[in-house]
Amino acid sequence: MSYHSKLKTDLQGAAAAGLITPEQADKVWERSYSMRTFASFKAAHWIGAAAGLFVALGLILVVASNWDKIGAIAKMGAFLLLFYGIGEAVLRLESKPAAAIPLETLWFFMPVLGIGLYAQIFNLSGDPVKPYLVWAALSAPLAVFSKRPLAAYLCAILLFTVLYWGTMGSANMLSLTARYNSGSQPLWHWALALGTLGAGAALYPGKRLGLPLGAGVVWLFVMMVADTAIKVRSEALVLLTGMSLAVLWLTYGRETAEEKAGLPLTAWTAAVYLMTFFWHYRGHSSYGSSSSDTAAGGAIAWLLFAGALISALFRKQRLLPEGATEDYLAKALLAASMLGAFLLFDASEGSAKILAVIANVILAAYGAGCIISGARTANEKLINRGVLVITLTAITRFVDLFGGLLKSGVAFIVTGLAFGALAYFVNQGRKALIESVKK
Repeated sequence: MSYHSKLKTDLQGAAAAGLITPEQADKVWERSYSMRTFASFKAAHWIGAAAGLFVALGLILVVASNWDKIGAIAKMGAFLLLFYGIGEAVLRLESKPAAAIPLETLWFFMPVLGIGLYAQIFNLSGDPVKPYLVWAALSAPLAVFSKRPLAAYLCAILLFTVLYWGTMGSANMLSLTARYNSGSQPLWHWALALGTLGAGAALYPGKRLGLPLGAGVVWLFVMMVADTAIKVRSEALVLLTGMSLAVLWLTYGRETAEEKAGLPLTAWTAAVYLMTFFWHYRGHSSYGSSSSDTAAGGAIAWLLFAGALISALFRKQRLLPEGATEDYLAKALLAASMLGAFLLFDASEGSAKILAVIANVILAAYGAGCIISGARTANEKLINRGVLVITLTAITRFVDLFGGLLKSGVAFIVTGLAFGALAYFVNQGRKALIESVKK
């Protein structure tokens, strides 16, 4: 059952019990439902947006087929006239979404068409990133002042795409990798990259910080593991950085307490799960030399760790529903997920195995916390999540301990039967828990 379906059921139950009036229940549900992403978009609006895109592509094909017959001044004049006309039509038809949305979509893509047209007419070449940044700058007013979120989403996606492509790409005004810059990474490249990231986050519509913050977290981690001025190479610092960023995203990735953890929670769980594979650690790899860490990268890693640890201890946790026991457990699990990285400093196979065991314990404790909290709050989804995490942890530990014994067909058959029995009993236990919370 989706969140809004469950909310509607709960509100109807509250109205039936006389806690609130039916009118109040309807208003609360309508307000919550209207705050969804793309809530204002109907099927006709999506079709209209697609229509605008197809019109833009059609215009490109028509012009391309008659390109040699059109003079340079006529080309630019016709483009500017068309650009102005579409913008005027968007403003005049703003109250009619079926017409305004296709025109707005076309208007958003027109700057890049104009840039390409100008460059083709006058045989210009240069930085491949610059046209896209100019496109974003020209589209930003539309994203800011439009009453619909479509342009804002498109502009934010454009900026994040340019950020990733530019900073990891060949020599350009955003490139930050040493292999493309002969070891030189000018500070203004970093300033422009951070400005692009900030602009994408600022233009992202609404107050939901999860996805923009996630884009920034992933980008920073990529910059720290790539060959940049802030690179880290030792396994301990890479793990410490990744877990700290996951905790920060989980802590700050929502605007309100009611907003679901969603993707940040999945990212943290996946990061802890990856730690379980240190059971197979066989000493330092060529990638993990601490001598390759840069001073800036090491400083950023420790700052991220300090910020994440303080946030985990003193801000509201997002792992489990609120409650004294849940809060203590969640904060301990978040802190442990980061502190485990210290076992990799001058790591041996033994300490790496201890880290893997700790990661499994974290997952098992989190799964148990989900089940207990789900039973206490009658939350079926939380119970299912806990069962899934514990089952995954059990399978991982089995493979860690006995995976090396799977050398014959009989062993695989026995393992398959064991997993089948595990699935049966886990499912029966899950159903029993769900039935108990319904009573």
